[in-house]
Amino acid sequence: MPESEWQVLYKAALSESDPRKLYSRIEAAKRAIRDRIDLLDTNSGDTREREQLDRALHALFTLPARKRSA
Repeated sequence: MPESEWQVLYKAALSESDPRKLYSRIEAAKRAIRDRIDLLDTNSGDTREREQLDRALHALFTLPARKRSA
């Protein structure tokens, strides 16, 4: 099964090593995740995917601090 857009953008943010690009990668991933959450909420979507989205969104919020301390 091919990766969805939010997964591709999420992985790109996680693997970004350039601090100047990190913010835009994070924001793009957050937007894609929120769009997917909205779609799932509208269509009573898969709760397992919703949990994955919630975890990914949380990870993106903490990513800048984790990158700085690495």
